[in-house]
Amino acid sequence: MCLSGHNAYYGCRFCYLCGIYSSTAKHIYFPLQPPCGYDGTNYDPNNLPMRSHASYLQDIEVVENRGRNRIMHERGVNGRSILLELQSIDFPASFSIDIMHALFENIAPHMFRHFNRKFFNNKELNDTDYKISSDSCNEITKIIEQNQKNMPMGFGRPPINILKHHFAFKAEDWYNWIVLYSLPLLHNYLPTRHINGWARFIRVTQLCLEPTISRQELEEIQLIFIRFIHYYEK
Repeated sequence: MCLSGHNAYYGCRFCYLCGIYSSTAKHIYFPLQPPCGYDGTNYDPNNLPMRSHASYLQDIEVVENRGRNRIMHERGVNGRSILLELQSIDFPASFSIDIMHALFENIAPHMFRHFNRKFFNNKELNDTDYKISSDSCNEITKIIEQNQKNMPMGFGRPPINILKHHFAFKAEDWYNWIVLYSLPLLHNYLPTRHINGWARFIRVTQLCLEPTISRQELEEIQLIFIRFIHYYEK
């Protein structure tokens, strides 16, 4: 798609949400109350300026005319995608977000790194009330190892020791962690408000995995996602 990606200020393929650089964490974040956009417009987080096929073409023209050295400040586009030569392609509608990359191998491992005190390079930032102590981590490890042979075959692969092997987790492993194991394993080691916050993400994941999703369920997904984002930012 020739986009700058989520590490750029304009990382969303669907809207013009502008990120903020954190000099402490050395990373770009997208807050609930974002700053003004490239055109000086103040953002309403409930009504963000959306991208369209026409706006993509305009953004590409801007980049081609002004040069790529302004990518981080201009529109989040770094060139003309060869896919635009296909008449059937519609930016951004032709490029949906899949659940594997959006939930299983994105939010889930990031949240685990928060709980495991590994999210920030700055150790002081990891010293929070949602961190799990080393002793508690060892207890969770023992519980996983002791119960590997007790899991029903219908659960799929037996649980893998997430503390030792989470870097090698595949989508199925993250799915099992989210839906099956995380809540019972973490509920004795995290404050209630963090358990409730994480439970919202679990509920959203379960709804997104349904073979068919009704309009009512879609609205519920949106509502719970918003609540989860509010919890996370706080």
